[in-house]
Amino acid sequence: MARQRGNLWQADVRQGDGTRLRPTFKTESEAAHWEAEAREAIRQGKPLPPSVRPSRRTSERNLHLLGPLFDFVARTEWAGKRAEITLTANGRHVCEFFGRNKPVADITAADIAEMKLHFAETGLAPATVNRKTAALSKMLSIAKDDGVIDAMPRIRWAMEEKTRFRYIDEREERALLAYWEANGMHSMRELCILLLDTGARCFTEMIAARWDAFGPGFKTVTFWHTKTNRPRTVPLTKRSQAIIARLHQLKAHRTQGPFTGFKKSTMRNAWATMRAVMQMQDVTPHTLRHTCITRLVLGGVDIKRVMEWAGHTNVSTTMRYLQIRPSALLDVLHVLESGEAT
Repeated sequence: MARQRGNLWQADVRQGDGTRLRPTFKTESEAAHWEAEAREAIRQGKPLPPSVRPSRRTSERNLHLLGPLFDFVARTEWAGKRAEITLTANGRHVCEFFGRNKPVADITAADIAEMKLHFAETGLAPATVNRKTAALSKMLSIAKDDGVIDAMPRIRWAMEEKTRFRYIDEREERALLAYWEANGMHSMRELCILLLDTGARCFTEMIAARWDAFGPGFKTVTFWHTKTNRPRTVPLTKRSQAIIARLHQLKAHRTQGPFTGFKKSTMRNAWATMRAVMQMQDVTPHTLRHTCITRLVLGGVDIKRVMEWAGHTNVSTTMRYLQIRPSALLDVLHVLESGEAT
């Protein structure tokens, strides 16, 4: 008699020599029909009817429960991405809230609202809550595509506050560079200058850059592997050109790039010590990227070229930096003043 196995139905017949056949089918009726035909074929000594058996991968995939759905999405959608660790962690937190045995079809808009409230009450920022909600949304989307659910439940996103970018001024820059120099960390000083002058992401772009990423005369650098998967080339300032030229002369024969020997653990410890000594608790290597973009905006560079320099794919990301430039309104003040009564 056919019996259910996960999403599938298993037929069961015994041949004349005692061996059993148990092919699987999508529906109970298909399994029962094959069983009847197979038994009749065995009775008459005829060949068995053909059975189309789903692949092992398909038969083992059961996306009706949240746990297996998470495992499937983590393996097929998030694995290999630059943000794989974060994406997977957010999905795992969702599973921990609902439980791995939660039927996906039972997740309602009210359940999602409860989940968001739970994460918010643990002290997470609205942006972080949204990232976890996005992980659930991705899983539900895959479930919908696979026919597990008919429609996505409604998701309301948490309101995110405008980001306040931390950037350093020229005085802080001089102090930061002097600190590295005074402590004999010349390579860290040089790395900071390149980050300040290019706006590169520290680990994935600048530290990963190989010698062949730098153009003739070291006047440009191309970041091939970026967050948006879109390579970009930016020009180098004269001080950055001089640094790369000197490092190339010293290290090209033994390193893949000017900074490829840097380790995250070493960077983390060095910056933690610097922040404690210099009382710059909110300054990180990524702050230097914000500083570069901020200086371009404050210098009056048009938004399209700032966007291209930073490697933003969405203009709204670049527009967030305009909040630091209230003086831009001064350009239109004359319109009001010209109409004032004398």
